[in-house]
Amino acid sequence: MRYRSIFAAACVAVLLGSSPAGAAGNDEGLLLDLPSAQGALNASARLNEESHYAGTPGDKHIADWMRDQLAADGFDAKLEPFFAEIPQSPTKIVLSLMERPHRVDFDLRESPVAGDPDGTRKNAGVLPFNAWSGSGDVTAPLVDTGHGTRADYAILDRAGVSVSHRIALVAYGAEFRGTLARRAERHGAAGVIFWSDPSDRDGAAHGPAYPNGPYRPSGSVQRGSLGLPRLTIPVLPVSAKTGLRLRASMRDRISNVPVRLRVDAGTKWQQLWNTVGVLRGSDPTHYIVLGAHRDAWVYGVTDDGSGISTLLETAHALGYLYRSGWRPRYSIVIAGWDGEEIGELGSGQYVRDHFASLRSGCLAYINEDENATGQRFVASAAAALGASVIRATNVIPDPALPSQRLYQRWQSQSSGITVRGPGGGSDFEPFLYEAGIPTIQTGFVGPFGVYHSAFDDLRYAESQADPGFVNHRAIAQLVGILAYRLTAGPLHYRFTPYVAPMRSALAAYVRRGASAADLAPLAAAVARFASAARSVDTHGTGGGSEIEAVQALDRLYYGRDGYRPVAFPDLAKGLAAGTHPAIAAAAARSARALDAIVTELHPEK
Repeated sequence: MRYRSIFAAACVAVLLGSSPAGAAGNDEGLLLDLPSAQGALNASARLNEESHYAGTPGDKHIADWMRDQLAADGFDAKLEPFFAEIPQSPTKIVLSLMERPHRVDFDLRESPVAGDPDGTRKNAGVLPFNAWSGSGDVTAPLVDTGHGTRADYAILDRAGVSVSHRIALVAYGAEFRGTLARRAERHGAAGVIFWSDPSDRDGAAHGPAYPNGPYRPSGSVQRGSLGLPRLTIPVLPVSAKTGLRLRASMRDRISNVPVRLRVDAGTKWQQLWNTVGVLRGSDPTHYIVLGAHRDAWVYGVTDDGSGISTLLETAHALGYLYRSGWRPRYSIVIAGWDGEEIGELGSGQYVRDHFASLRSGCLAYINEDENATGQRFVASAAAALGASVIRATNVIPDPALPSQRLYQRWQSQSSGITVRGPGGGSDFEPFLYEAGIPTIQTGFVGPFGVYHSAFDDLRYAESQADPGFVNHRAIAQLVGILAYRLTAGPLHYRFTPYVAPMRSALAAYVRRGASAADLAPLAAAVARFASAARSVDTHGTGGGSEIEAVQALDRLYYGRDGYRPVAFPDLAKGLAAGTHPAIAAAAARSARALDAIVTELHPEK
């Protein structure tokens, strides 16, 4: 069922004495006019009907539904099935505080929220768990490790507190949860309990908790993947309410009584489904990919229903243009990925299955994930595409003040027009870090207190994340304009924007302990690249391959550590080794790789 009638929209325009594109009267005008807040809301309502964790019946239902939506808009749409190992809900979970004479057995379900029955309805999923936890049944003292960072463990060491053979209590928020769990495992912990501290970024210490505001309710639980390889110790997420009760049992960061933690975790090989739709260009050997993940921990109306619903609105507009006779020079692929929440399984599978085609012909990947959680506009991109995002915001109406452009809103924010470099944590990772495809991600952000809980549902999205769904519409417009411009051809990447962050990264490595002498070869290579970049941005490549050059450049310069971006990842590894020879060798390798990119851009020199 289509969200709204294109015919009705056209009739209204005729009655008003204008074309369907409104005042613009052109293709880009249609790309601004056709996406609607109501369409995104309707799609979100469909996602809210059933939980759709990867591999479940609800997941397959949503895969089929998205395929049918893309087909209705003129895309050549299909499912691309694949098999993967999927973490299952543990068959047994126990958390007890072994007090005497009365043991405390914790209820690990999420507590109901007034006015939002969806979060605790029958199909709201299973007990919260961490994917890729190990199995185990341990009874041991609990140790409060703070946020589980290196600095926190250093504090414990100075205080003479050991985590070995104890259960680590870790507050979410400082780093990727998998990094925190593995650090506890390396310190000898017998298990890990994650909890949501109200004083953290999205916690209720900063404002009213849902349903009165966007911050985390005390009885909700943040699920989440720990990443591979699977841990050997049991790991469990709990609510703020449970975490505070556990902390109340502690003195000098160790519990007065033992805690029992049991997690019987398991995995199962199952079929998953990527949903893929294509609008073929006049040059089908080159294309861009627009993607969002379709799976969710429960309903995921914001994570990542916001990405799916905005992409479907973009598809609606692009499909209308296509059926009206417009043809992009390069093809447009729109994909709903499966299994992102448990390790970017779907996008990773797609990159492996289509690797040769991606390397030879994919010009850009645009990812949409949690793109409507608040009111602050943000963008991240590989430097080759950052200017494209900035230019596109000049034509997007500000959803809060349609008389001005999104560019003006962005400019008025405290950090101004800032395009961040990519880090980690979503489906752009396999495209960027495995294939070198330059990526873009945009969205409106704010406190997202129901992240990875059963209360990431339609009521939260409507009342807190994006009332009126106007930000959903703005992102759909922005992605449509980007897709239209990037596929108009010929595509020219920008290379000069890499230079300043490269130089800043080298300065940061010196501050972290690398010597200027060790980094001198790479600094000189950056100077040579800067000269070549200015020439290419002004005069073109002189016969070199921009696609191969930008892919090599992105693989050389961009890296990640959990969610955190890492510049020159080979150099970061050298610095982590802690010796000047390792740093110097990494800098020399990076310099040679950068010089090879200069040669690729100017093969005649």
